[in-house]
Amino acid sequence: MKRFFILTALYFVVCVALFGQQFQYKSKYPDIPIVDVHVHVGGTNTVTEYLQIIETVKQQYGSNIVHIVGFINGRTNSLDELQAAGKNYFHFATNDVRAQRGFFDNSADIINQVQNGYVGLKFLFVGPYRNLQPGQAGITRIDDPRLEPFFSKIEKANILMTSLHIADPNGPFDNLQVWMADPVFYWEQIRAFENVVAKHPNLTIVSAHGAWLVCQDAQLDYLRYMFSTYPNLYVDISATFQYMPLNNYDNLRDFYIEYQDRLLFGSDFGGRIANKAEAYASNFAILETDQMVDGNITGVITGNNLMVKGLNLPREVLEKIYYKNAIKLYPGVKEATGL
Repeated sequence: MKRFFILTALYFVVCVALFGQQFQYKSKYPDIPIVDVHVHVGGTNTVTEYLQIIETVKQQYGSNIVHIVGFINGRTNSLDELQAAGKNYFHFATNDVRAQRGFFDNSADIINQVQNGYVGLKFLFVGPYRNLQPGQAGITRIDDPRLEPFFSKIEKANILMTSLHIADPNGPFDNLQVWMADPVFYWEQIRAFENVVAKHPNLTIVSAHGAWLVCQDAQLDYLRYMFSTYPNLYVDISATFQYMPLNNYDNLRDFYIEYQDRLLFGSDFGGRIANKAEAYASNFAILETDQMVDGNITGVITGNNLMVKGLNLPREVLEKIYYKNAIKLYPGVKEATGL
C-alpha cells in the first residue's frame, strides 16, 4: 500500500511537471519595442486589462510591448474614453464594415471617424459560410462591384486599411485543421482580393493573418508574387503561428527574412484568449528562437496539436516586424511611442 501511494505521488508530480507548468520563456531582446497592430477591444475594461497584460509580459517574460492598435467591437465607449483608459499605449481603428451583413456605404462616417482620431479602418470580409444563412443573398466576393465606390472613397481619403480580413485558412488536402476546406472557393476569394489591391494602388492595405496565404508553400509563393507586384500591400502575422508547421521550415524562414519590410506583428487577441501573457510569450519565442513551442498556446485558433519550431529570426528582421514597419504605416504611433 505504501508503494502504491509513493507511485501515485510520483505520477502526480510528473503530470504537474509535464502539463501544469506555465510556458517559460525570457525574451532574448527585451530592449526591442513591440507594437501589436491587431487586438480586438470591447471597451474601456478591455483596454485596462491590456495595460495589465503589457506589464505582466514585461515582468514575467521580458518582452517590451509599447503600443497596441485596437479594433473597436460594438463601440461601448467614446473614443475619448478609450484613449483616456489607454494611457497613450493605444490607438484605435474603426471596425464598422462587414460586407455580407447588409452592406451599405458608410464611407462618410468612417472618413469622419479617422479624421477625428481613429487610426484607420478594419474591413472584415470572410466567406458566406460564416456570415450568411442558407439561401440568404449577400456579397460573396470582395471585388463585388457594389463595394467598388466604397474602396475608391477610402483610397481617395488616404485611410489606412488596417488588418483587412480576407478568406480563411486553407491547408493541405489531408490536413483537417483548416476552416475553408474547398480550395476552389478559397482561391476565388484570394483572386478577388488581388483584384481589389490592383484596382486601388494608392490604398495602403495591411491584410490580416498573412492574407491567409501562409498555410501551404504554394500559398507563400503566391504571397511572394503579391508583394513583388503590389507595393501597397502589407500583412500582419496574427493567428498564423500554429499553421507554420504546414510549410517547409526553411522556405518559411526565408520568406520572413526576404519580406521583412512587409510583415507586422499582431496577436488577434481579444476576449477569447484565457492567458494572453503566456500566448504573447509563445509568439515571441517562435519568432526569436529555434525552440519547439506547443501550437496550442499561441493564441486564437488552437487544437491542432502541432509543435512549432521557432524561426530564430535575426535582430534586424525582428525590429522591422515588431515596430519599425508599424511606425511607418500607422499614423500617430511614432509620436505616441517616441520611437
